[in-house]
Amino acid sequence: MSATRERTGVAATAANAPKVSAVSDAAFARQAFAQFPSGVSVLAVDNGGERHAMVASSFMVGVSLEPCLVAVAIQRDSETWPSIRRADTIGVSIFASGQGELTRQLAGRDRAKRFDQVAVEVDESGALYIEDAAMWLETSIYQETEAGDHWMVLLQVSRLGVDVDTDPLIWHGARFRELARDASIDVR
Repeated sequence: MSATRERTGVAATAANAPKVSAVSDAAFARQAFAQFPSGVSVLAVDNGGERHAMVASSFMVGVSLEPCLVAVAIQRDSETWPSIRRADTIGVSIFASGQGELTRQLAGRDRAKRFDQVAVEVDESGALYIEDAAMWLETSIYQETEAGDHWMVLLQVSRLGVDVDTDPLIWHGARFRELARDASIDVR
């Protein structure tokens, strides 16, 4: 690390020195992982009028294109996942910029109020989607694997939609962020 700092001309000081800790320090690992920016998704279903949703920032697209797979890590002690995983089809919505409060509501502990005044679409299979999301995916469970204190779940995508003019909501540093318009670079 110091060689990189020397090459860039930034002198390492106590104020800017990287923090290092043993991986066994779960709180530090959580804090470190929060420095990796990610989109914010919600997995949601409507089981005969009973709605279930869980918010996840540990969501990854592009795991495979053939078949089309995405992945999500889910805490093994989740009380919501058993209700969602019973569904044949799971709706995934990628939140749009400006939907931070909606995200907090859907992640709230009071399950009875999670969907209060939330605009949704439910398809014939029971997959539930949040209106005005940046992207949505119709998925089903492809594979579920134990991964420490989480389940690593691969979801097969059968349909998807994206609003290319809508920026996603970003989770970074344990708070919601938005993309900076002037910082974009077209790499095409």
